[in-house]
Amino acid sequence: MQIKQLEYIIKIAECGSITQAAEQLFVSQPGLTKSIMQLEEEYGIRIFLRKARGISLTEEGKDFLYYAKSVVAATSSLDKAFAKDTPTELQKSKLSLASQQLAFLYDVLLQTYQQIHTSQDFHFNVVEADRSGVTRSILNGDVDLGIMVRSTADSKGSPWYKEFKRLEIHVLDRAGVFLCMGPSCPYYERESISFEEAERCTHAALDMEDAAKENLYLHQGHFNTNRVVFFNTVSACSHFLLHSDAVLYTAKWTAECFQGSGLKIIPVLPAGDGGDFPTNELLWFKRAGEPLTRTELRFINNLYGYFQLPVPEQYRLPISRVERSIYPPFPFAADQKIMSDERAGAEARPYETPGIKK
Repeated sequence: MQIKQLEYIIKIAECGSITQAAEQLFVSQPGLTKSIMQLEEEYGIRIFLRKARGISLTEEGKDFLYYAKSVVAATSSLDKAFAKDTPTELQKSKLSLASQQLAFLYDVLLQTYQQIHTSQDFHFNVVEADRSGVTRSILNGDVDLGIMVRSTADSKGSPWYKEFKRLEIHVLDRAGVFLCMGPSCPYYERESISFEEAERCTHAALDMEDAAKENLYLHQGHFNTNRVVFFNTVSACSHFLLHSDAVLYTAKWTAECFQGSGLKIIPVLPAGDGGDFPTNELLWFKRAGEPLTRTELRFINNLYGYFQLPVPEQYRLPISRVERSIYPPFPFAADQKIMSDERAGAEARPYETPGIKK
Protein backbone atom coordinates (compact mmCIF):
# COMPACT_ATOMS: atom_id res chain seq x y z
CA MET A 1 0.00 0.00 0.00
CA GLN A 2 1.20 3.47 -0.90
CA ILE A 3 -0.15 6.86 0.17
CA LYS A 4 -0.69 7.68 -3.49
CA GLN A 5 -3.08 4.73 -3.79
CA LEU A 6 -5.11 6.02 -0.85
CA GLU A 7 -5.30 9.43 -2.51
CA TYR A 8 -6.60 7.68 -5.62
CA ILE A 9 -9.35 6.01 -3.57
CA ILE A 10 -10.40 9.33 -2.06
CA LYS A 11 -10.53 11.08 -5.43
CA ILE A 12 -12.52 8.27 -7.10
CA ALA A 13 -15.04 8.33 -4.23
CA GLU A 14 -15.40 12.11 -4.64
CA CYS A 15 -15.91 11.91 -8.40
CA GLY A 16 -17.99 8.74 -8.54
CA SER A 17 -16.16 7.94 -11.74
CA ILE A 18 -12.76 6.46 -12.50
CA THR A 19 -12.63 8.42 -15.77
CA GLN A 20 -13.17 11.78 -14.07
CA ALA A 21 -10.79 10.89 -11.25
CA ALA A 22 -8.08 9.94 -13.75
CA GLU A 23 -8.48 13.29 -15.50
CA GLN A 24 -8.19 15.25 -12.25
CA LEU A 25 -5.25 13.16 -11.05
CA PHE A 26 -3.48 13.42 -14.42
CA VAL A 27 -3.02 9.65 -14.66
CA SER A 28 -4.24 7.15 -17.23
CA GLN A 29 -7.53 5.38 -16.59
CA PRO A 30 -6.01 1.88 -17.04
CA GLY A 31 -3.20 2.78 -14.63
CA LEU A 32 -5.69 4.06 -12.04
CA THR A 33 -7.85 0.95 -12.39
CA LYS A 34 -4.81 -1.29 -11.99
CA SER A 35 -3.71 0.56 -8.86
CA ILE A 36 -7.13 0.12 -7.23
CA MET A 37 -7.28 -3.56 -8.14
CA GLN A 38 -3.84 -4.08 -6.57
CA LEU A 39 -5.06 -2.43 -3.37
CA GLU A 40 -8.21 -4.57 -3.31
CA GLU A 41 -6.13 -7.69 -3.81
CA GLU A 42 -3.67 -6.69 -1.09
CA TYR A 43 -6.40 -6.32 1.53
CA GLY A 44 -8.73 -8.99 0.21
CA ILE A 45 -11.71 -6.68 -0.08
CA ARG A 46 -13.77 -5.03 -2.77
CA ILE A 47 -13.72 -1.26 -2.42
CA PHE A 48 -15.86 -0.19 -5.38
CA LEU A 49 -18.85 -1.59 -7.23
CA ARG A 50 -18.48 -0.98 -10.96
CA LYS A 51 -21.70 0.11 -12.64
CA ALA A 52 -22.66 1.24 -16.13
CA ARG A 53 -23.09 4.83 -14.93
CA GLY A 54 -20.13 5.03 -12.61
CA ILE A 55 -19.02 3.40 -9.40
CA SER A 56 -20.07 3.33 -5.77
CA LEU A 57 -18.44 2.27 -2.52
CA THR A 58 -19.17 -1.11 -0.99
CA GLU A 59 -19.80 -1.30 2.76
CA GLU A 60 -16.18 -2.39 3.21
CA GLY A 61 -15.19 0.40 0.86
CA LYS A 62 -16.90 3.01 3.05
CA ASP A 63 -14.89 1.86 6.06
CA PHE A 64 -11.72 1.72 3.97
CA LEU A 65 -12.33 5.29 2.75
CA TYR A 66 -12.61 6.55 6.32
CA TYR A 67 -9.25 5.07 7.26
CA ALA A 68 -7.70 6.18 3.98
CA LYS A 69 -8.70 9.79 4.73
CA SER A 70 -7.28 9.49 8.25
CA VAL A 71 -3.94 8.14 6.98
CA VAL A 72 -3.65 10.79 4.26
CA ALA A 73 -4.55 13.56 6.73
CA ALA A 74 -2.01 12.26 9.27
CA THR A 75 0.68 12.03 6.58
CA SER A 76 -0.07 15.57 5.50
CA SER A 77 0.23 16.78 9.10
CA LEU A 78 3.55 14.95 9.44
CA ASP A 79 4.87 16.53 6.26
CA LYS A 80 3.83 19.98 7.41
CA ALA A 81 5.32 19.55 10.85
CA PHE A 82 8.74 18.41 9.62
CA ALA A 83 9.05 19.96 6.17
CA LYS A 84 12.46 21.60 5.73
CA ASP A 85 10.95 24.95 4.77
CA THR A 86 8.47 25.01 7.67
CA PRO A 87 9.64 26.13 11.12
CA THR A 88 8.86 23.39 13.62
CA GLU A 89 8.04 25.98 16.29
CA LEU A 90 5.37 27.49 14.06
CA GLN A 91 3.73 24.09 13.67
CA LYS A 92 3.74 23.69 17.43
CA SER A 93 1.81 26.97 17.55
CA LYS A 94 -0.96 25.87 15.19
CA LEU A 95 -4.54 25.84 16.45
CA SER A 96 -7.27 24.59 14.12
CA LEU A 97 -10.84 24.00 15.26
CA ALA A 98 -14.43 23.90 14.02
CA SER A 99 -17.36 24.82 16.24
CA GLN A 100 -20.99 25.77 16.35
CA GLN A 101 -21.58 29.40 17.26
CA LEU A 102 -20.81 29.44 20.99
CA ALA A 103 -20.19 32.69 22.85
CA PHE A 104 -17.66 31.34 25.36
CA LEU A 105 -15.41 30.04 22.57
CA TYR A 106 -14.00 33.48 21.86
CA ASP A 107 -13.08 34.08 25.49
CA VAL A 108 -11.05 30.87 25.45
CA LEU A 109 -9.48 31.74 22.10
CA LEU A 110 -8.58 35.20 23.35
CA GLN A 111 -6.98 33.77 26.48
CA THR A 112 -4.91 31.37 24.36
CA TYR A 113 -3.88 34.21 22.05
CA GLN A 114 -2.84 36.44 24.94
CA GLN A 115 -0.68 33.66 26.37
CA ILE A 116 1.44 33.18 23.25
CA HIS A 117 1.25 36.16 20.89
CA THR A 118 4.19 38.11 22.34
CA SER A 119 6.61 35.19 22.57
CA GLN A 120 6.17 33.14 19.37
CA ASP A 121 4.69 32.93 15.89
CA PHE A 122 1.34 31.18 15.57
CA HIS A 123 -1.39 30.15 13.14
CA PHE A 124 -5.05 30.01 14.25
CA ASN A 125 -7.77 28.56 11.99
CA VAL A 126 -11.30 28.82 13.43
CA VAL A 127 -14.34 27.61 11.45
CA GLU A 128 -18.00 28.11 12.43
CA ALA A 129 -20.33 25.46 11.04
CA ASP A 130 -23.38 23.32 11.80
CA ARG A 131 -22.90 19.99 13.49
CA SER A 132 -22.51 18.09 10.23
CA GLY A 133 -19.91 20.63 9.10
CA VAL A 134 -17.99 20.44 12.36
CA THR A 135 -17.88 16.64 12.27
CA ARG A 136 -16.96 16.56 8.59
CA SER A 137 -14.12 19.05 9.13
CA ILE A 138 -12.60 16.75 11.76
CA LEU A 139 -12.98 13.53 9.76
CA ASN A 140 -11.57 15.13 6.60
CA GLY A 141 -8.51 16.37 8.46
CA ASP A 142 -9.32 20.05 7.81
CA VAL A 143 -9.12 20.89 11.52
CA ASP A 144 -7.91 19.08 14.64
CA LEU A 145 -10.54 20.03 17.23
CA GLY A 146 -14.34 20.17 17.21
CA ILE A 147 -16.79 21.72 19.69
CA MET A 148 -20.57 21.31 19.56
CA VAL A 149 -23.78 20.64 21.46
CA ARG A 150 -25.73 17.42 21.26
CA SER A 151 -29.07 16.47 22.82
CA THR A 152 -31.00 13.40 23.85
CA ALA A 153 -33.54 14.62 21.29
CA ASP A 154 -31.11 14.33 18.37
CA SER A 155 -32.03 12.03 15.54
CA LYS A 156 -29.90 8.90 15.16
CA GLY A 157 -30.34 9.34 11.41
CA SER A 158 -28.34 12.57 11.43
CA PRO A 159 -25.21 12.36 9.22
CA TRP A 160 -23.01 13.73 12.01
CA TYR A 161 -24.49 11.24 14.52
CA LYS A 162 -23.45 8.27 12.39
CA GLU A 163 -19.87 9.53 12.10
CA PHE A 164 -19.52 10.50 15.74
CA LYS A 165 -18.66 6.99 16.89
CA ARG A 166 -15.38 7.27 14.99
CA LEU A 167 -14.15 10.19 17.09
CA GLU A 168 -12.64 10.61 20.55
CA ILE A 169 -15.25 12.52 22.54
CA HIS A 170 -15.09 14.42 25.83
CA VAL A 171 -18.01 15.95 27.75
CA LEU A 172 -17.42 19.43 29.17
CA ASP A 173 -20.84 20.25 30.59
CA ARG A 174 -24.46 19.09 30.81
CA ALA A 175 -27.55 21.25 31.13
CA GLY A 176 -31.27 21.40 30.51
CA VAL A 177 -33.24 23.29 27.88
CA PHE A 178 -33.81 27.05 27.68
CA LEU A 179 -36.32 29.24 25.87
CA CYS A 180 -35.35 32.56 24.27
CA MET A 181 -38.01 35.26 23.62
CA GLY A 182 -38.61 38.95 23.01
CA PRO A 183 -40.83 41.51 24.80
CA SER A 184 -43.83 40.68 22.55
CA CYS A 185 -43.96 37.09 23.80
CA PRO A 186 -46.73 36.53 26.38
CA TYR A 187 -44.26 34.65 28.60
CA TYR A 188 -41.65 37.42 28.65
CA GLU A 189 -42.23 38.25 32.34
CA ARG A 190 -41.97 34.61 33.40
CA GLU A 191 -38.89 33.16 35.14
CA SER A 192 -39.51 29.64 33.81
CA ILE A 193 -41.85 27.78 31.49
CA SER A 194 -43.06 24.24 30.84
CA PHE A 195 -42.87 22.42 27.51
CA GLU A 196 -46.66 22.25 27.45
CA GLU A 197 -46.89 26.05 27.58
CA ALA A 198 -44.10 26.52 25.05
CA GLU A 199 -45.86 24.25 22.56
CA ARG A 200 -48.58 26.87 22.08
CA CYS A 201 -46.11 29.43 20.72
CA THR A 202 -44.78 30.15 17.27
CA HIS A 203 -41.32 28.62 17.13
CA ALA A 204 -38.14 29.94 15.63
CA ALA A 205 -35.49 27.31 14.92
CA LEU A 206 -31.81 28.11 14.73
CA ASP A 207 -30.47 25.18 12.76
CA MET A 208 -28.08 25.32 9.82
CA GLU A 209 -28.58 21.66 8.95
CA ASP A 210 -31.60 20.00 7.32
CA ALA A 211 -33.75 21.94 9.73
CA ALA A 212 -37.03 20.09 9.36
CA LYS A 213 -35.32 16.80 10.22
CA GLU A 214 -32.50 17.78 12.55
CA ASN A 215 -34.08 20.22 15.00
CA LEU A 216 -33.25 19.22 18.54
CA TYR A 217 -36.78 18.97 19.92
CA LEU A 218 -38.86 18.14 16.88
CA HIS A 219 -38.62 14.40 17.56
CA GLN A 220 -39.74 14.69 21.15
CA GLY A 221 -43.15 16.17 20.35
CA HIS A 222 -42.25 19.49 22.01
CA PHE A 223 -42.30 21.49 18.80
CA ASN A 224 -45.25 23.18 17.10
CA THR A 225 -44.50 22.06 13.53
CA ASN A 226 -47.43 24.03 12.14
CA ARG A 227 -45.99 27.39 13.27
CA VAL A 228 -42.26 27.46 12.71
CA VAL A 229 -39.66 29.77 11.14
CA PHE A 230 -36.18 28.36 10.42
CA PHE A 231 -33.01 30.47 10.51
CA ASN A 232 -29.36 29.69 9.89
CA THR A 233 -27.80 32.77 11.55
CA VAL A 234 -28.01 34.10 15.09
CA SER A 235 -28.42 37.71 13.92
CA ALA A 236 -31.48 37.00 11.75
CA CYS A 237 -33.06 34.81 14.41
CA SER A 238 -32.37 37.36 17.14
CA HIS A 239 -34.00 40.18 15.13
CA PHE A 240 -37.09 38.06 14.47
CA LEU A 241 -37.47 37.08 18.13
CA LEU A 242 -37.04 40.67 19.26
CA HIS A 243 -39.93 41.89 17.09
CA SER A 244 -42.35 38.95 17.28
CA ASP A 245 -44.06 36.69 19.81
CA ALA A 246 -42.04 33.65 18.70
CA VAL A 247 -39.79 31.60 20.98
CA LEU A 248 -36.60 29.61 20.42
CA TYR A 249 -35.51 26.41 22.15
CA THR A 250 -31.80 26.59 22.86
CA ALA A 251 -28.97 25.17 24.95
CA LYS A 252 -27.41 27.43 27.57
CA TRP A 253 -24.10 27.71 25.68
CA THR A 254 -25.77 28.94 22.49
CA ALA A 255 -28.20 31.08 24.51
CA GLU A 256 -25.21 33.17 25.60
CA CYS A 257 -24.97 34.42 22.00
CA PHE A 258 -28.26 36.28 22.55
CA GLN A 259 -27.24 38.08 25.74
CA GLY A 260 -27.35 41.86 25.49
CA SER A 261 -29.75 41.77 22.54
CA GLY A 262 -32.88 42.64 24.54
CA LEU A 263 -34.06 39.03 24.53
CA LYS A 264 -34.92 37.09 27.67
CA ILE A 265 -33.76 33.53 28.33
CA ILE A 266 -35.59 31.30 30.82
CA PRO A 267 -35.30 27.59 31.70
CA VAL A 268 -37.82 25.06 30.41
CA LEU A 269 -39.09 22.77 33.17
CA PRO A 270 -40.28 19.18 32.77
CA ALA A 271 -43.89 18.20 33.25
CA GLY A 272 -45.10 17.18 36.69
CA ASP A 273 -44.51 13.50 35.93
CA GLY A 274 -40.97 14.16 34.72
CA GLY A 275 -41.72 12.70 31.29
CA ASP A 276 -39.12 12.22 28.60
CA PHE A 277 -37.23 15.46 29.20
CA PRO A 278 -34.41 16.38 26.79
CA THR A 279 -30.98 17.32 28.09
CA ASN A 280 -27.98 18.83 26.31
CA GLU A 281 -24.27 18.10 26.42
CA LEU A 282 -21.37 20.32 25.41
CA LEU A 283 -18.64 18.24 23.75
CA TRP A 284 -15.15 18.66 22.41
CA PHE A 285 -13.67 15.96 20.21
CA LYS A 286 -10.80 15.01 17.94
CA ARG A 287 -9.65 12.24 15.64
CA ALA A 288 -8.80 9.21 17.74
CA GLY A 289 -5.13 8.44 18.12
CA GLU A 290 -3.82 11.69 16.62
CA PRO A 291 -1.68 14.08 18.69
CA LEU A 292 -2.49 17.76 19.20
CA THR A 293 -0.06 20.64 18.80
CA ARG A 294 1.25 22.39 21.88
CA THR A 295 -0.99 25.40 21.26
CA GLU A 296 -4.02 23.14 20.80
CA LEU A 297 -3.19 21.52 24.14
CA ARG A 298 -2.97 25.00 25.64
CA PHE A 299 -6.42 25.80 24.22
CA ILE A 300 -7.84 22.56 25.69
CA ASN A 301 -6.33 23.42 29.09
CA ASN A 302 -7.93 26.87 28.91
CA LEU A 303 -11.23 25.30 27.85
CA TYR A 304 -11.33 23.11 30.96
CA GLY A 305 -10.29 26.11 33.02
CA TYR A 306 -13.20 28.14 31.68
CA PHE A 307 -15.64 25.49 32.93
CA GLN A 308 -13.68 25.11 36.18
CA LEU A 309 -12.83 21.49 35.48
CA PRO A 310 -9.53 19.69 36.00
CA VAL A 311 -7.72 18.87 32.78
CA PRO A 312 -7.69 15.14 31.86
CA GLU A 313 -4.24 13.79 32.53
CA GLN A 314 -3.54 12.86 28.93
CA TYR A 315 -4.14 16.48 27.83
CA ARG A 316 -2.50 18.27 30.73
CA LEU A 317 0.08 20.63 29.27
CA PRO A 318 3.52 20.39 30.87
CA ILE A 319 4.87 23.90 31.49
CA SER A 320 8.58 24.57 31.60
CA ARG A 321 10.22 26.89 34.14
CA VAL A 322 10.68 29.51 31.42
CA GLU A 323 7.03 29.30 30.38
CA ARG A 324 5.85 29.74 33.94
CA SER A 325 7.40 33.21 33.91
CA ILE A 326 5.78 34.05 30.55
CA TYR A 327 2.29 32.54 30.56
CA PRO A 328 -0.51 33.08 33.06
CA PRO A 329 -1.04 29.96 35.20
CA PHE A 330 -3.86 27.57 34.46
CA PRO A 331 -6.78 27.45 36.88
CA PHE A 332 -5.80 23.99 38.16
CA ALA A 333 -2.52 22.76 39.56
CA ALA A 334 -0.63 20.13 37.60
CA ASP A 335 -0.85 17.62 40.44
CA GLN A 336 -4.62 17.90 40.86
CA LYS A 337 -6.48 14.64 40.29
CA ILE A 338 -8.90 14.16 37.43
CA MET A 339 -12.45 14.88 38.47
CA SER A 340 -14.70 11.84 38.74
CA ASP A 341 -17.85 13.94 38.36
CA GLU A 342 -19.82 12.57 35.40
CA ARG A 343 -20.11 15.98 33.77
CA ALA A 344 -16.34 16.27 33.42
CA GLY A 345 -16.19 13.36 30.98
CA ALA A 346 -12.45 13.01 31.52
CA GLU A 347 -12.34 9.60 29.87
CA ALA A 348 -12.83 9.45 26.12
CA ARG A 349 -15.69 7.17 25.13
CA PRO A 350 -17.76 6.19 22.08
CA TYR A 351 -20.73 8.39 21.23
CA GLU A 352 -23.98 7.17 22.74
CA THR A 353 -27.27 8.77 23.63
CA PRO A 354 -27.72 9.27 27.40
CA GLY A 355 -30.24 6.85 28.86
CA ILE A 356 -29.90 4.34 26.04
CA LYS A 357 -27.73 1.34 26.81
CA LYS A 358 -25.83 -0.49 24.14
